[in-house]
Amino acid sequence: NEMGLPGGFTRLPLVDATAAQIAQLREDLRQGGVTLN
Repeated sequence: NEMGLPGGFTRLPLVDATAAQIAQLREDLRQGGVTLN
């Protein structure tokens, strides 16, 4: 996952985030002061 921790796949009805969604989340976290690996 984004924090470098082990994790599995999402289960239905949830789906994996798109690359655009992950990029937006990373930017939002960065602007909020969160440091990602």
